[in-house]
Amino acid sequence: MKQPIRTKRRLLEALPLLPAGIFLLALFVVPLISLFLLSVRPVDGFYEPLPGFSLDNYRNVFTSSYFSDALWYTIRMAVIVTVLCAVLAFPVAWVLSRSSSKVVRMIATIVVVSPLLTSVVVRSFGWRALLSAEGLFNGLLTGLGLVERPLNLLSGPVTVVVVVVHVLLPFAVVTLATSLGRIDDNLLRASASMGSRPVRTFARVVLPLSVPGLVSGAVIVFSLSMGIYVTPMLVGGANQPLAGLRVYDQAMRVFNHPGAAALSFVLFGISLVAIALLNAAGRAWDRRIHD
Repeated sequence: MKQPIRTKRRLLEALPLLPAGIFLLALFVVPLISLFLLSVRPVDGFYEPLPGFSLDNYRNVFTSSYFSDALWYTIRMAVIVTVLCAVLAFPVAWVLSRSSSKVVRMIATIVVVSPLLTSVVVRSFGWRALLSAEGLFNGLLTGLGLVERPLNLLSGPVTVVVVVVHVLLPFAVVTLATSLGRIDDNLLRASASMGSRPVRTFARVVLPLSVPGLVSGAVIVFSLSMGIYVTPMLVGGANQPLAGLRVYDQAMRVFNHPGAAALSFVLFGISLVAIALLNAAGRAWDRRIHD
């Protein structure tokens, strides 16, 4: 009698999850399956989907330099953005989670959260206004006599990386702050009482214990970086070799929807592999710390 009662109780506990499960199934899983089925459809000379099954769209992604170069460029940019977000997020997350002043923590929270309350399009246009030929940066450079004419700051990969880091940095800060906030103060006091300097305490205590937050932030930032296209397009133009822009180009300009779907799933697969590797590294590190 206990087993049916226990099973019934579990079903009742899972019942509140049913609406959210149906919602996710209808708006995420079903479109994902439809997109995958579209990606394995053959196309005619005008990129119209034909009946049948074909892997030519995936083969084209890996054999065409137009797509493969964009994939490698996107992966490199995503790695750079992830590393920069991790480095820049650490001091902000430390203040956010460990500062003894409530005012400082409140200000840090406002600084971190306020960009998330603003549309990414608005933030991207803000950067475009700052970096344009008539913008603030060029106005300062020409006004101080450092350059004779305005610089073209909107066409380089460095600018795109900087703006993408600005857009995604709050995600890294929030996840890392949660991990840093769980560090026991007694560990820091014990390290200091044993004569460790702050740098050694950071390297031997803080950094190892913050790895879960770093891994979580890296997963979020890397995944978002792999598919980002609105910000790079608004800041650097649509001709950059980013995979997200290639998907947009194939879907909205060339109208090669099966090819765009195939490239999207390749990006999705790369992100899943990166997430799996990061999670495996995080679990291995956690076992090493607690063994």
